[in-house]
This record gives sequence, structure tokens and C-alpha cells, in this order.
Amino acid sequence: MAEATLPGKDRFTSLDTLAFARELRGIGRAFVDKAFDAPGGGYAIALRSPTQGRRELRLFPGRYAALVPERSLHPEEPGSVARELRRLLSGASIAEVPDPGGERYLEIVLRRGDVPEPLTLAVELFGSGNLLIARGPRLVAVAHPKTWAHRSVRVGADYVRPPSRGSPFSKGVSELEAALAQSRTDRVSTLAARLTLGGPIAEEVLARAGLDGRAPAPVDAASTAPSIHRALSELLTEVGEAPHGYLYARGEELLDVEPFASVRWARDPTVRREELTTFSEAVERYFAAQLPRVAPPAPDPRVAQRAELERQRERQFGAIEQLEGEVQRLNGLAESLYANYEAFEARRVEALGRGATGTVALAVGPVEVAVRVEEPLEVSARALYDEAKVLQRKLKGAREALVDSDKRLAEPLPEAAPRIEAAEARAARPLWFERYRWFLSSEGLLVVGGRDAASNDLIVRRYLRPKDRYVHADVHGAPSVVVKHLEGGEAEPTEATMREAGQFSVCFSKAWRAGLAATSAFWVTPEQVSKSGASGEFVARGAWVIHGTKHAMPDLPTELALGTVEVQGRTLWCASPPAALRARGRVRYLLSPGEERERPVLEVELAGALGISRSRLQALLPAGGLVARPA
Repeated sequence: MAEATLPGKDRFTSLDTLAFARELRGIGRAFVDKAFDAPGGGYAIALRSPTQGRRELRLFPGRYAALVPERSLHPEEPGSVARELRRLLSGASIAEVPDPGGERYLEIVLRRGDVPEPLTLAVELFGSGNLLIARGPRLVAVAHPKTWAHRSVRVGADYVRPPSRGSPFSKGVSELEAALAQSRTDRVSTLAARLTLGGPIAEEVLARAGLDGRAPAPVDAASTAPSIHRALSELLTEVGEAPHGYLYARGEELLDVEPFASVRWARDPTVRREELTTFSEAVERYFAAQLPRVAPPAPDPRVAQRAELERQRERQFGAIEQLEGEVQRLNGLAESLYANYEAFEARRVEALGRGATGTVALAVGPVEVAVRVEEPLEVSARALYDEAKVLQRKLKGAREALVDSDKRLAEPLPEAAPRIEAAEARAARPLWFERYRWFLSSEGLLVVGGRDAASNDLIVRRYLRPKDRYVHADVHGAPSVVVKHLEGGEAEPTEATMREAGQFSVCFSKAWRAGLAATSAFWVTPEQVSKSGASGEFVARGAWVIHGTKHAMPDLPTELALGTVEVQGRTLWCASPPAALRARGRVRYLLSPGEERERPVLEVELAGALGISRSRLQALLPAGGLVARPA
């Protein structure tokens, strides 16, 4: 990679987050005055510090944070989030700013005299970002409410931190060596993805270690791990407790900001470095006042896909180790019962004599086994063996999945995606159905769905004809979907087309964001669809009343295919059920529900891989998290 193309950043790294947390901690017990909205989608909190006077804490979720001199001008009327910040935090003092532990997650613990429980102000600096306040164990304010299977970020919910993948700065040499040796990608990708350093810090670590980032990670892992460990320790030491800020520029163009003197940027003689007294001063200048610059080349999405597969293999490997250990433990307990039968039997009889019932833990020497005290020991032993057999079957499936991952990792990288020229796309006048959600069924029938309440109404009123079909998922708020009858044909849509249309409606319903693997839908004829409900019943905008029998379609999977299809001589992007796109076009990726916090990064990678704009991609996808697998 040429030095001139080194990537800067558009948001904090984990090391930036650590540096800022230490800088904020350095002002001591500062008090909160008021909160305001900050231009650009952030929030400003006015502070009074005994050591530094009046300061302003500027928080931009998903991007950065800075501690700067207080501004005199602010919007007169605060927004809803700023009002909540005022209500909950005014008069509170900063009590603690914990180290982020390798995460891009900033926590500020405050105390207020009239509130017995501590207040936690948390800022997500990853993905699309978020800001939340907890009073004790409960959330009391959230900028963007969200819910996942493992975590709910809503007012009244328990305060739960995002899942942590561990700090890369706390790993020992042996852990680094293992990560390198088990990787199937290059060094920079391994450090960026597997060790969660991110691209810029991974580049810096390798530059300080004097290592080629493009070399395969397993090569000389034993000798490179100590160098990487030293570089990581050096970075932490250099950041220190009162980090300085370093701006990097070429001419008048700001390129990067770091809490350390960068070795990777020092290699480029055209780049000048400016050192500032505080990290925040450099951060504020870089993020809030930087000049427009040429975007760096997009990372090769194929490498990112390989890195994701590598992370998947890591999870599978960990699951196998855990299952093997549990199977061994259960079998060992069962064997201990038989090996020490008389001693365990004596303990069981003693427990019965004391009036014990149900399951009781009995110990013989160092071995403790939970047995059903009212039944013979053979029953408990068989239960342990049976539980081990169930896990053994899971272990078999996990090993098969690991073999599949290894096969996919052994395959060469796929060819880069052909780019559809933007100029050609602009020149073509959109077809009528492109303003809605749509796809071609495997039989070639056009299926059209609404994007919102207004288009749900419009599709039915304007386009539902006597020979068409109306489809809707059994989920509140799902789109209205119309299967258009093939003009000039008499045959009705087959079950295959109807199930594809049902799956389409399911995928663009709330079932996707909820992470459901499958749900049901139904179809009816046009004469069964009406705005006339029961007497006095109100029918909301976008909703329709269904009369008569519904034709149910159960177990429709929440899975989509993303690719291209030829329509009237044009190549159009489309997201549709996989069977339909395989029959009528070219499948590029298979999509399923995933973690919403990872979606912004995935959108950037997918847009780069497909050669389309991010806004165009967003128009194709359902709301919620995504997992994308190359077809």
C-alpha cells in the first residue's frame, strides 16, 4: 500500500476512546451546569471544574468526544435529548470515568446530592452511535431506543453494556501468537478484525513493530508476536494519563488525528505533524473543522468477508472446546458415581434421613455430584450420560460447521464485482414499480410492496386488479404486497410465487428487526380487501380489512437475496427471496437478520463490493441488523 493512501479516520478508535477517558478523568470532580444541542447531531454539556474552570463536554455519538473551552453561543431551545440531559444531570458531579477496556464505549459516572444512586452517562462511539443515561441499574433516558435478543436499550430496561470482545492491549505474547497462528488472513486484517484494533491502529502497530502488514499472519507468528506486544505496550505508555494531540496534514488538508506521535504517517515526507497540548483540542479541530478531503480507496470487501468468516470460525472453535469440556465433565461425573458407588450411596441414604428431597449435591472427596436423592444412583448416572449424549450430537454439528468454514477459507477470493456505471443509471428513467419495494418471482410475475403507510394505501388503491393477489405477513405493520397477474395469461400464480411473495412481506416486516428465523403470511383475492371494517371500526392509513378466508402460508424464512435482474433491457438491483432471484437474475449476497450495531460498517462494505452508493443500498434493505454471506 502506498504511503500516500494511508487511511485516516471518520470516528474514534478504541485507543482514542481510552485517551479521551483519561483526559476527562484528569479534570477531577467537575460539576454539570446545563446541556445543549451541538451542531452536527451532537450534545454539549457545560461543566465547572475547580482545576480548569468552565469547560464544555462535546459528545457526538458514533463519531467522537472532546473537552473544550466553553462556547458562548448555543441554540435557544434544546431538543428532547438535551432536555433530558439537563433534567437528569444538572448539579451532578463527575465521580468516575472508567477505562473503556479496548471498546469504543465511553462511560461517565456522576453523583447528585438529591439522587442516592449513581448516574451513568454512556456514549456509543461505534456504528450509528447512541447516548443513554442510567440511574443505578435502570435506563432513564435513551437517544435512540433499540432492542436486540440479548440487550434492550429502552427507558425502564436494565442497563447492560454492549457485548465486549476483550481489550487487545491486555493480551499477552502467547495470546497474540495464537491469534496470528490461527488466522488465515494477512497481519493487518488479523490485528484489525480478530484483535478488534481497527484499521488505523493495526497499521500503526505493525509500522512500530517493523512488520509488513500484507504478509500472511501465521508466517513467523512466534517471532512477530513479541514485536507486536511491545508496540501495543509502547502505544499505551505514550498515550499516558494526560495525552497530547497530534494532527497530520498535507498542505491545508487535515488527514488524521491521534493521541500519539504516529510512525506510519512519519514515513510520508509530504505529511506534516502538529503537536497540541491536549488530545481534545486536536480532536475538535480535526472532526469539527477539517476541510473536505479526497476519500481514501474503499477497503476490498472480499478481504472483509474473509475476516468475518475467520471470526465465525473462531466462534465455532470456541463452541467446540466448550462442548468437549462439558461432555467430558458429565461423563466423568457419571463414572465417579459408579467408581465410588458405596460412598455415594451412603451419602444419599444420609441425605434421605435428614429429610432431603429432589436434587441434592453429594460430595465424596474432591468430587461433588448432583443426584436425585429419592431415586437409585443409577437413575442419576443415566441422566448424566443422556445429557452428555445430547451435547455430543451438538458437538458433531459444530465440528461439521467448522469443517465447512475451513473449506470456505481455503477457497480463493472471488472476483471483484462489476460496477454498474452511475451515469447510465441516472440516464434511465425509473420504471413505475421502482419507487416501491419489488421483485420478479421465479415464474416472472411482478411482486410489489409498500415502503410505508402511504405507499401501502397507494399500491392497493392504484395497482390491485381483479386477477392479482394481495399478500400480507402475520405481523403488525408489515407491508401490503401485490402479486401482479401476468398480462395476456390466464394461469393463476402458483404456490411457489405466492410463498415467495409471503416471504418478501415477512422480510420487510418487524419480524426482521426482531430477529425471527421464520413466521407466517397469508394471501387473498382483491375482492376480499377493503377499507370497510365492522360498524364503527376505524381503519388506519396503510391498513386494510380482509373479509373471508385467508390462505395461510406458514414457516416463511426471514432470508433475502441481494443481486441484479434484467427488466426491460435494464440491469436493476433487487432484494428478493433467494429462489426468485436465482431463477430470474444473479445472486450476489444472501442476507439474514443480525446485530444492528454492526449495520453501518456492513453497509459501507456491501456498497463498495457491489459498486453502488450506500443510499441506493439502504433503499433495498429491510430495517434492522444484517448478516451478509457471499452467494
